[in-house]
Amino acid sequence: MKRMRMLSATEYYMLVASLPHMPRTFLVERVPISQSRLAERLKLLSPSDADVVSQVQRFLQWDRQPTARSDQEIQQEYDRLMQSIKNLLVRRIVEYRMDVRTITSALRRRRLGMTAPTGVGRWVDHIRKNWDQDNFRIVRDHPWVPLVCKSLSTNDPLEVERLLLQATWAEWTNLADQYHFTFESVLLYLSRWEIVDRWTRLNESQGRNRFDILLKEALGEQQHANW
Repeated sequence: MKRMRMLSATEYYMLVASLPHMPRTFLVERVPISQSRLAERLKLLSPSDADVVSQVQRFLQWDRQPTARSDQEIQQEYDRLMQSIKNLLVRRIVEYRMDVRTITSALRRRRLGMTAPTGVGRWVDHIRKNWDQDNFRIVRDHPWVPLVCKSLSTNDPLEVERLLLQATWAEWTNLADQYHFTFESVLLYLSRWEIVDRWTRLNESQGRNRFDILLKEALGEQQHANW
């Protein structure tokens, strides 16, 4: 049986201090630490903390894969995660990523003259009620929406990808500034590392192909026409 022990404040400090500095922007040429070395550092975590980290990593990997999923499959995965996640920060990470997914899908659907998406998360009802309003009246909470709209209209998927990653990066960075040498610091380091890794794997040609797939599969829209 795993020993449910949290690290001491000193141990968390040593772990966080051992991680290379995370850049203030994800627009860099390489990740600050390789995946294998990061995994080695994470072995310092207690079993209970390691379980939470695995939960975050599984979700980020699931969210990243451009595989075909129906609305029902995404809803089921979201419900499963919300029922199983106890850590409040992990819940916030999942909720925000799903919000971005739902909003992006709604923007694309409206541009194609389609109806409002079913979607998941906190903004579904709000988007439906404001379907005909500019930017769904969510710019105060999501200032990136008008910029994404513009990039969608000019068929620039790589810029859309950059803007979506930038929005998520800003969210995680603002949160990270609130924690210092804690388990939450580790979670937010991992979340930002994933964004850096994601961006550094892209280039112009890969960006267009990958984001076209990403948009079509978001919330089960694979069957609809290309943009």
